[in-house]
Amino acid sequence: MSFKKDVVNLIKSYGSTISIERENEEGILSRAFIQPLRYRSNVYKDRAISIGGFTDGRYYLYLGLPENEFSRNDNAIISSNGKKYTVHTSEKFMLCDKVLYVWAVLKPYKEQRRDEYDTD
Repeated sequence: MSFKKDVVNLIKSYGSTISIERENEEGILSRAFIQPLRYRSNVYKDRAISIGGFTDGRYYLYLGLPENEFSRNDNAIISSNGKKYTVHTSEKFMLCDKVLYVWAVLKPYKEQRRDEYDTD
């Protein structure tokens, strides 16, 4: 078995079930790991840190299957365990010109709401 197949099998076996929705596309189900980012990742230079090194939960690390690539412009919404996220940044992790997995920094999804009244 190749290293790429091992990584894919780990994600499929132990990752959480996720849903990926994009505008004008049918949603897909997949598997991925989604965990809060820790302070040492340097993403949180101006954020509050709690006991255990976790931040206030504003960003999450995503590790997913190689076929699930993201761009900042595709406005993908990732759902898992009752929570929704959007992609802050994403890259492919490659080894010997093969994509092993996709990593991303996610932030909680906030639905856009329109005010029901006009302001002056």
